[in-house]
Amino acid sequence: MTAKRSARVPKDSASAASDAEYKVGPGRPPKEYQFKPGQSGNPKGAKPKAPTLAPDLKELLKQALDRRVTFNQDKKTRTLTLFAAGIEQLVGQFVKGDRHARRDLFDLADKLGLDLLGSQKSSVEEALTSNHQAILQTYLEKQYDRVARRAPVLAPPELLDDDLDDQNRK
Repeated sequence: MTAKRSARVPKDSASAASDAEYKVGPGRPPKEYQFKPGQSGNPKGAKPKAPTLAPDLKELLKQALDRRVTFNQDKKTRTLTLFAAGIEQLVGQFVKGDRHARRDLFDLADKLGLDLLGSQKSSVEEALTSNHQAILQTYLEKQYDRVARRAPVLAPPELLDDDLDDQNRK
């Protein structure tokens, strides 16, 4: 073991050699200003994060929408949650033609996965008469002809030019 220790370079001379090789520059501060091993760059530590309000707001909104209200409608007393009353009011505004209510109702239905136009698809198909169906079919065929590549149509043999055969034989 003593042989190994004698083979080692003394600590002072090794640090002197490494100091001579070390170049100060961008991203390479002088040794005396570098953090010591085990020393943090931020001795006070990170600032504590502000507590988020999202869970509290979510709970408050849920409580507010679950509150029950009683009101008179068509000479009857009804008790609904505020959420249900709001949905009914939204639908009522939609029926009256409010464009913002229409947008909100369609967005809500889309998020919930409701198909609001499902019942009208069959009525559209019923509205097409046979004449309309034929016009639509013709239009679709023309559009298909534009897109689809078909093999070239060859002329019947009686229309082919016989002169080409005569020229090839000569």
